[in-house]
Amino acid sequence: MKISPVCIILIIMIGFVISGVEGATVSIQPATLSPGNTGTIDILLDSASTGISGYQMTVQSDNAAVAVVTGATFPSWAALSEAVPGDGGSYALRAIDLNSGVEAGATQVTLATLSVQAAGSGTAQITIQNLQIDDDAGNPLQAEAKSGTVTVSGGAPPTEPSTQEIPVTLQTGWNLISIPMQPAAGFEYADIFKDVQSAGHSILTYDPSAGWITIGKGDRLIPMTGYWIYTTSPVTIPLTAQGSPTGPKNLNAGWNLAGISGTSTQSAETALSGISSWSYVVSYDAGRQQYRDAGIKGGQNQIMLTPGEGFWIYLDAPGTLSPGA
Repeated sequence: MKISPVCIILIIMIGFVISGVEGATVSIQPATLSPGNTGTIDILLDSASTGISGYQMTVQSDNAAVAVVTGATFPSWAALSEAVPGDGGSYALRAIDLNSGVEAGATQVTLATLSVQAAGSGTAQITIQNLQIDDDAGNPLQAEAKSGTVTVSGGAPPTEPSTQEIPVTLQTGWNLISIPMQPAAGFEYADIFKDVQSAGHSILTYDPSAGWITIGKGDRLIPMTGYWIYTTSPVTIPLTAQGSPTGPKNLNAGWNLAGISGTSTQSAETALSGISSWSYVVSYDAGRQQYRDAGIKGGQNQIMLTPGEGFWIYLDAPGTLSPGA
């Protein structure tokens, strides 16, 4: 059977239409590093058929024992950009193209270049979450996010961090707790509290920019974050930890729920010495179901902070609570 020239042209045109509706892909490039070294990894957008005006995303390593993201730089087209560190070693990336640096039809567009620190041998996935890209008209650009594999090889094999049991003891009523170390595998999520008789009360935390936040069973427990938990009777929840928290706890201006890391009780002045902007700290006595006296920075009343207990802390400006600080 002969195919007419018109049919051939139609087939070619259909092919162009089909290829034109395919979504773009944002991918983190693979990399191989040596233990202890720092490398760079590009985040690429394979095609921008209608240009881009800006984007935002969150990147994070799924295996901090192998590699962690330590920062990011941006290409020249990004007139405005920022890389904001978050909990658990994540980074929120944002960039805006004010000068049409990425025009319609551009391919292999560099969105950012990550700095990655290699720790021990093995593999880690650098993942992309909360991806949003807008084209030149301000419309959402559909794009698939693909993780990148960081392979760390050479040198001595990594030493497995030792584990430690740090059970969470809850008193009848409300408890203000925190996780002072990095939860081991199987203990990272709030479902470790699934058998607590809560009388219908949710687990809660608080952020001054978002207000009260309800924690579900599938939510990850963030070290050095304060959580309110209610129980109708005393109970002890097993919790296995594996080393210090992998990243700092970022605090906003205003009241925050936090907790210190480690295993030793410290004065507030010592534990919070790395935060210049804190003014007040208030802890909670679960046994008596009431707040303890507030601590004032530079005041005569020495407030002691205990790992595993959460507390309210007021900051005049954003600050960072570092592990072991």
